[in-house]
Amino acid sequence: MNIFRLLCMFGFMIVNLSGCITFPTDESLHVKILWDNPLAVNSCTHKGTIIGSQGHFYDYWLHSDKDMVWGTLNEMRIKAHQLNADTVYLYEHFGFLSSVTLIGNAYDCSQPLILETTSGASAKN
Repeated sequence: MNIFRLLCMFGFMIVNLSGCITFPTDESLHVKILWDNPLAVNSCTHKGTIIGSQGHFYDYWLHSDKDMVWGTLNEMRIKAHQLNADTVYLYEHFGFLSSVTLIGNAYDCSQPLILETTSGASAKN
């Protein structure tokens, strides 16, 4: 009986400690993810740096790598949407063995970037 109780408590602990993979929201579905073309964000407005991460040392074996990458990208899309960005440019990943962590910049590429010149006139980039 004690072994059964111990196994039940251990199973309950694992289920409660293991987080779920992040799913996209309706608002974040429009956010694009870029990683191989830095020129694609030249005419965009930088909104901020974002970090996405999925998996922990105690539950990484419960999720596939594909699911953790998908969840990480969804987390980044949600954060980008919260910054009013429509594009995420990935530029770094951290090589952890038990999780997926990505870092990137969020951009608004819906409007062309307008640069102010020293004479006060605006010029489109």
